[in-house]
Amino acid sequence: MSASTPQRTSLRQGLRQAPKVNQPFIPDTTPARRSHHQSFTSPQPSMSPHAALNPAANPQSASFAVENWEGKAHTQLPMSTREVPTPGNRPALFASLYDRTKFAKQPDFYDPYFPLRFLEVPRSELRPECPGDEDGNLIRIQPAADHIYKRAHYGLQSGIPDEIDFALYHLVQISNQRWDKFKFEGFPLLAESLMQKALEITHLCTGVRWEFDYDPRQRSDRVNVLNSLHGTRDILEKIRKIPRNIPTDTLETKEFNHTLRNIKEATLVLRNMVLLKENAFYVSRYASGLLRDFLVIMMNIPNQPRLNEIKNDALDIAEEVTKFMRTDPEDPLWISLVNCLESPDRAHIVRALWALTHFSTELHEADANRAMESLSKPTLQQLYYHTLLDLDKDILSGALDFWYQYTLSPDNIETLMDVINFPIVFVPRMVALLTYEARPAKKETVLQEEKVAPPPADIPRVPPELLEKLMELSEPERSSQWLRCCFVEDSECEITQIALWQAYQSRFADPRVAGGGVLPAAEFIKNVSNTFTNAQAQVINGPGTATKFIIKGIRPLDAAYTFQGFPYLYCKWADNSKPSQLCQRAFTSPTDLRNHVFADHMNLEATETPGQFKMEAAETPIHTCQWDSCTRFRASGPSTNTAMVAGHVSSHLPEDRPADAPPPTTKRPILQERIVRKWYYMDTPVNDKLEAYGAAYKAALVLRNIARGLPQRIATKYGNVSWKKACFVSQRPKIVEVWDRNRALRKELTELLMVIEKEDDY
Repeated sequence: MSASTPQRTSLRQGLRQAPKVNQPFIPDTTPARRSHHQSFTSPQPSMSPHAALNPAANPQSASFAVENWEGKAHTQLPMSTREVPTPGNRPALFASLYDRTKFAKQPDFYDPYFPLRFLEVPRSELRPECPGDEDGNLIRIQPAADHIYKRAHYGLQSGIPDEIDFALYHLVQISNQRWDKFKFEGFPLLAESLMQKALEITHLCTGVRWEFDYDPRQRSDRVNVLNSLHGTRDILEKIRKIPRNIPTDTLETKEFNHTLRNIKEATLVLRNMVLLKENAFYVSRYASGLLRDFLVIMMNIPNQPRLNEIKNDALDIAEEVTKFMRTDPEDPLWISLVNCLESPDRAHIVRALWALTHFSTELHEADANRAMESLSKPTLQQLYYHTLLDLDKDILSGALDFWYQYTLSPDNIETLMDVINFPIVFVPRMVALLTYEARPAKKETVLQEEKVAPPPADIPRVPPELLEKLMELSEPERSSQWLRCCFVEDSECEITQIALWQAYQSRFADPRVAGGGVLPAAEFIKNVSNTFTNAQAQVINGPGTATKFIIKGIRPLDAAYTFQGFPYLYCKWADNSKPSQLCQRAFTSPTDLRNHVFADHMNLEATETPGQFKMEAAETPIHTCQWDSCTRFRASGPSTNTAMVAGHVSSHLPEDRPADAPPPTTKRPILQERIVRKWYYMDTPVNDKLEAYGAAYKAALVLRNIARGLPQRIATKYGNVSWKKACFVSQRPKIVEVWDRNRALRKELTELLMVIEKEDDY
């Protein structure tokens, strides 16, 4: 290390130096605990005895001079430390410091006899066990939720307009973004405050404010008093007694618009929060009285477009909370929901159907919902009309949900039989819905696989006419054209590279030219892939050390093809003068081949008309058929009937093709046809678990309920008739047909058919 390098001791200059042996120790008087507002500074090094005697050498003295400082290096000693308990290394010691259970126990806010209007929600508090700062002041410990949530919570209860605006704005954001974590149980009176704020809609519409009575021992006959503990049973009468004075025009004052906005925000917060099942259960159990009155009032507000959002949100709240509520025929909430079915607004009808269907579904008491049995005849007829709306899936689905709940009771079925004609109207409509939203589907079972002819074993020879044309081309175009004339793409076939290379060399190599005048092997194989897009050169490792080089994706043709894509036609007439015993001349058209056979092999004389030959009988039996070893005249011998023999020979020749005929297909011939058995279905919707859902599924359940709950006999002029037979005998063939074609409903329809076929004991 060079002399100019700084000493490592400078890194430890912030540590206190050990005093001289004859120098008394002067402790550091800096406070051990500093406030969090003060910045941390390292303790200064202690003065040496020489610095104490010479002020000019003391760095802390006002008369300090740099030239008088001794600057002696001091020996650095290890600093002794001791472990101090902190929340990081001793969490158990500090657990009780932040134990939330040590807060003052809050009272039961929802005790029916607790005066909620006198309740004070605990604020932040000072705790004696909390640590203090250096001046001895206690540090304020905030409760867990004492932040923006609490600010909004308390601001809503404060009654201060600005705080209410702030609270509602942030509660809307919180309930929208954190609805799955925002729970009523952590914020006492929040649900009541929101509902009371939303009930100011009555003041806007009538000028009357509601008063909330939480003491069950004090009954009030005043119109504007609500029994917030148990619900106001005569609330519909009170609403009718209060006159409405809300204007029908859209002109609004600033105060009206501001109040209406707050009401919409309060209702929206409630709607967002009850989407969480815990919140819906909480508010329906601990604030059931006020909740019932709130929903009834919101459903009976005037039908104006500016109030439509409030009513929709109230119906959404009802859908979530009614499943935890009991009801009866005189329940104002049930009556209000039934009245919504006659609304001209489709959204009101859909939401009301959902709320009515969900009533008491989470309660286990048998008599939790006793309101369905008292529905009026017009209401039941209206609900049936809703099942006729095929184009509105929401209303149709909601109506079928209701009919499923309604037909679970045999008493309700008997009531419905007096309202709607079951055999002619209701049951046929449910059967027709069994194919609602059905989609065609097909299932195939292969009974016999298709078999095609194997690829040719030999590469087709090149006729002299084609070879002459190929020799006029230069490489690599010549090899590419030869490949197109003799091979075709076939993903299931392959050929060895050596066989392809040898066939190419044997046809085009010229021994008089260096290299044969052909492409090298590597370039030729590469040119194969360039000619056929799907052809690939591959290496297959065989058993042992054998390695096979192939071209995958091509196969030889049965015969060479012309440049235009038509196959060459070879003459197969037996010719004893050739070693192969066959003529093997090639022609590009059937006409040329026919003229060749008739003129050169049968020695027929041509007429003046092209393609026509004289067919006079021969003087001696000279005509016979020698096409590809034909045995037609082998036993009888030659014949003198020229026309008869020429007609037979023509049967071996291909037919003439039109001048504009397209090139033939190069597919391999099919040796065995593929035999497939197909089934056609009309399946209704199913989910990922292949479980049926939708209107068709609900209609099947309604039919099953009806079949189970129908009375046994009905007295007619023809005697006692079974209701089951009267309703289902004519519909049974249709049900069986749906069972056969709709796989999604087979389980439900099987149960339905078993109930129909079951013989009742009379």
